[in-house]
Amino acid sequence: MPVPAPDYELGQFFDLSPDLLCIAGFDGYFKRLNPSFERVLGYSGEELTSRPFLEFVHADDVERARDVFIHLATGEDVIGFECRLVCVDGSLRRFEWNTRTLPHLGVLYGIARDVTVRSALAEEQAALRRVAVLVAQQPSPDEVFAAVTQAVGLLLDADLAVLHVFPGDGTATTVASWGSDAPILPVGSRFPLDGDNLAARIFESGAPARMHSYDEAWKGAATNLARTLRIRSAVGAPVIVEGKLWGALMAATREVGPWAENAETRIGAFTELVATAIANAESREARAVLAEEQAALRRVATLVAQGASPQDLFEAVAEEVGRLLAAASATIGRFEPDDSVTTLASWSATGTAFPIGRRWPTEGKNIAWMVLQTGRSARRDDFSDATDPIGVSARETGVKSAVGTPIVVEGHLWGLVTAASTEWLMPPDTEDRLMKFTELVATAIANAEGKSELAASRRRIVAASDETRRQIERDLHDGTQQRLVSLGLAVRAAEATVSPEREDLREELSRVAEGLAEAVEDLQEISRGIHPAILTKGGLGPALQTLAHRSPIPVGLNITMDARLPEPIEVAAYFVASETLANAAKHSQASRIDLSLSESDGSLELSVRDDGVGGADAARGSGLVGLTDRVEALGGSIRVDSLPGKGTKITAELPLELELSPGAFPAADPKRR
Repeated sequence: MPVPAPDYELGQFFDLSPDLLCIAGFDGYFKRLNPSFERVLGYSGEELTSRPFLEFVHADDVERARDVFIHLATGEDVIGFECRLVCVDGSLRRFEWNTRTLPHLGVLYGIARDVTVRSALAEEQAALRRVAVLVAQQPSPDEVFAAVTQAVGLLLDADLAVLHVFPGDGTATTVASWGSDAPILPVGSRFPLDGDNLAARIFESGAPARMHSYDEAWKGAATNLARTLRIRSAVGAPVIVEGKLWGALMAATREVGPWAENAETRIGAFTELVATAIANAESREARAVLAEEQAALRRVATLVAQGASPQDLFEAVAEEVGRLLAAASATIGRFEPDDSVTTLASWSATGTAFPIGRRWPTEGKNIAWMVLQTGRSARRDDFSDATDPIGVSARETGVKSAVGTPIVVEGHLWGLVTAASTEWLMPPDTEDRLMKFTELVATAIANAEGKSELAASRRRIVAASDETRRQIERDLHDGTQQRLVSLGLAVRAAEATVSPEREDLREELSRVAEGLAEAVEDLQEISRGIHPAILTKGGLGPALQTLAHRSPIPVGLNITMDARLPEPIEVAAYFVASETLANAAKHSQASRIDLSLSESDGSLELSVRDDGVGGADAARGSGLVGLTDRVEALGGSIRVDSLPGKGTKITAELPLELELSPGAFPAADPKRR
């Protein structure tokens, strides 16, 4: 078999190479081209050789290509130079050139490899890395949205790139926009998902889609907008966040040419980063909301643990709920036996709240009535047809949405907590978040009612004890004491009738009469200890003066009030003073005692101070232990200050008035759910 000539073999390599091979002159024209030039660029061989080769270079790369050509003319070879060539259909291909020059012959040899796909992939990977780094830094979602739309627009050589969110109301809202010259769609633009347009197709299918032409599309707001912007075709992919359709990322062009086959896939790579950024932001927001909620619950729980008054707790809960839920207002109401509801606490972001203490009829189209009827949480997002007082008041204050959750105390419906918005619908998790607060409120109410019932029970025990003591004092005074006095008088009368001869009998009768008199005095002292008659007749001031006069240690009195107080309070104050003076006489070694009685901050304050040895301990067998129970049963307190060598001071604070009701607020109606 004959061996082909060397020129023939080289010609075969030249013609069969998939790369672009050429010989060009220093005059700027191709001298010889292999068939790959025609196959890849689409021009005929005659066109390629009849025009300066710089005319086929993209305008943005011509300057660099001219600089390279100048170096080639000086005999320098060029390796790895990249530029874009314009194909006959207007599309661009990127090539990597390696050249060898022969200046003495005035020609150069060039090999160009098509790196369009490789270059596009590298650009895409670089863009993805930039966006991924940005997502990892966890900036605001808006920064990620802007970066993604720009990256997609540049990579696909689009005229417009937009990111829409589907808020769930049948519309699309622009959250980011990029244009080849400037942003075209303002952020916040909204349009209905009607007609045949790219956003509607993605919304309906939840899958990537493209519009080859808007010329034949159905009419609609988005379609009309696309035509106004001279958009010819568009391609896009859905943004899926945790399995749910969130929005769409799209690119559009005014050119006629088709999109690359993998355009949807390339956009999809960026939608995954968008979804990650959104999920991260939502997670951060959820953590922040949870932390804020837990902090609010801890503050309320602390108030409950500290035994704060129900009113203070209600006001705190209303404010915490309103601020936490970003509500316009929050209220706490108590259901009454007649099915009305009384506003106990109210908070408003604008300062205009439901008046506290107002009693409202509930029947109608309002949250209170719904909760009362079902015993469960309820919401209302339209008050336009309300005619009842609560519903009308809500409408007049601009409420668009309200949610209420029942307060259930020991299994019975007690009241409700409500939150209302004047701008948007309350979120779907509002009921669950409110319930966490109503549970704390219910605990506080149960605690308050339990404490109130305990205090009332203690007061009843003290009152019964005092009544028993009064009865004993009356029985002793009217019975035993009077009988002893009568016997003493009878003995004295008998003594007067005894004859002088019986002096021994007269002396015996005299001793009996004196013994009876001493027994009467002892009985009077016992009677005063059981219940002082002077306290009942003259009041606390005179009774304290009597105690001071009987004290073996000088007592200085400072009594600045003489008004009569409820008997249990006067009795408690009297016995505190009596026990304190008795203890001082026995143990203090004091030379002086100061006793004061005054009104301070709405309370009765009794203070007994001595200058003795100090070191008293109320818990060690002192009679003050029982007195503490008596004072606390009335809602008061006792404080003992007794440092060794510094004397002793005992201070008792008692309310000026007694609560007549057993609790701060009525208990739950047992007939309710």
